Amino acid sequence: MEPLRPEDPTAIGGYPLLARIGAGGMGQVYLGLTGAGRHIALKVIREDFDGPQALARFRREVATVERVRSRFAAAMIGAGLEAPPYWLATEYVPGPTLRQTVAEHGPLPPATCMRLLAALAHGLLEIHRQGVQHRDLKPGNVILAPDGPRLIDFGIARGEGQTQITQTGAWNGTPGYVAPEVVREQQPLPASDVFSLAGTIAYAATGRPPFGGGRIEAIIHRTLGGEIDLDGADPRVAELVELCARKDPAERVTPERLLETLRDEAGDGLASDPEYRRRVTGLPPLPASVADAVTAGLVPPDRTTVGGPASGGLLGGRRGPLVAAAAAGVAVVVLGGAFAVRALTGGDGGTGGTGTGTVAATPSASGASGNPAGGGGTPGPGAGGASGDAGSPGAGAGAGAAGGPPPDELLLKQPTDDYQQMSFSENDHQCIPALRPEDSNLQRQMQVSAPRTPHSGDTVDLSVRYKWETPPDYYVAAEVRVPRGAQIGNAVSGAARSKPHLLTGSEWVELTYPTDFEWAGSGGAYPLIEGTWTIVWLHVHANGDAYYIGCDGFTVA
Repeated sequence: MEPLRPEDPTAIGGYPLLARIGAGGMGQVYLGLTGAGRHIALKVIREDFDGPQALARFRREVATVERVRSRFAAAMIGAGLEAPPYWLATEYVPGPTLRQTVAEHGPLPPATCMRLLAALAHGLLEIHRQGVQHRDLKPGNVILAPDGPRLIDFGIARGEGQTQITQTGAWNGTPGYVAPEVVREQQPLPASDVFSLAGTIAYAATGRPPFGGGRIEAIIHRTLGGEIDLDGADPRVAELVELCARKDPAERVTPERLLETLRDEAGDGLASDPEYRRRVTGLPPLPASVADAVTAGLVPPDRTTVGGPASGGLLGGRRGPLVAAAAAGVAVVVLGGAFAVRALTGGDGGTGGTGTGTVAATPSASGASGNPAGGGGTPGPGAGGASGDAGSPGAGAGAGAAGGPPPDELLLKQPTDDYQQMSFSENDHQCIPALRPEDSNLQRQMQVSAPRTPHSGDTVDLSVRYKWETPPDYYVAAEVRVPRGAQIGNAVSGAARSKPHLLTGSEWVELTYPTDFEWAGSGGAYPLIEGTWTIVWLHVHANGDAYYIGCDGFTVA
């Protein structure tokens, strides 16, 4: 972190600023604070980039961030796009970039490299399934958060249906990590991200740029015709990196295949790796308030007066509306980083920002609008009041939730035909038919987690949380449905429900099926069988009334 400078604003979009945390090709990234005391990263376009193409690129960036859901990226909080200065706010989680930790502590050991490869392959798989390519994966765009890595800086990412902004004769990416087909044809593919993954892991394993240093032209020449530098790397790591670094994109290994190959070698995951934990723990605490930032020398004492959300502090603006997205809810972090090949320098392309966060595994298809109304601030407790299906309260998610824990037995308040027929589609990664959630505003910050690759075993872990703030006394329950068409015994209904569980802050509620569904009032938990299972998440009021809030699913192989 760096102190604020005289030219920096006191607040952006009503969020007070605590420090500078990075700079990218188009703007500055600040550490900010919400009214609830949560840290966020705010990216602001530089005034001299206020041109039609720069603004179009930034709008596309915001749309991409809002579009993607992944546990390997941070969630969008808000954006201001009506008038300069244009800004984007995302969750912030402190942690070094991969580039920083390798530069400071040296290459990662082989086992850690394998786990990092598995985690990043999983992240690419999730964003590719949502129709988005990252297009600038490199060590500087991988944040090592305590609970796992995050992909950051989707500034040049492009989703399906989005217009490409790159001018003729230019290409997006970072030399040494950009794929050959991007340089030759200016046409990135999902497999292009896999090539960038190869360079990223090669750097993690050796501590050296994957295609050497020097002039950009020399790096590109080696990328097109040379071999990736794996000298001294562990043979197994080198083997997998080479599969990712094939010149022909059709010959590269897919993220799905990587995950299958690494299923045993990745073990319990990167967050439990001893070397990884050593590198990401013990970070200095962040200032919890403007006063703390003043004490730490990050904010000048004479610049502590910050206007509220209506005034926007020194910027004098209001919180701008969010850009509409193809999918409702959370999305990927966008901090710092390069925006075009012409902004390339040494290393892996700039320092970028250093903010990240934990987000959902997949979309929670509920039929909620992807265009949040109003400002880009954080929804407060009970925010919303979206109209629901028949029987939905429509009075905000916090309504009726006070007064202690609800009974174990639930009374479903939306027993419609659509609710009964709803099931998760493995092909579309959404639940069909779509339902309106109890509170659309609150649902936009909902995060769910379930296996994203075909699962095997006798149990499966499921989880849910609200990524930013949870209304008080908010209880949730899950209903797990067997695959459609499954032949089950008379002792079970095919839809087992958990008991209600309290959501606290942004903590996850974690359940295990069938263990947490084997109780007298569950409806009967059926053993895991082959097929696509559906998870329906419910908000349970104090009187036991349960309302639909989201849907997810998983496949058993």
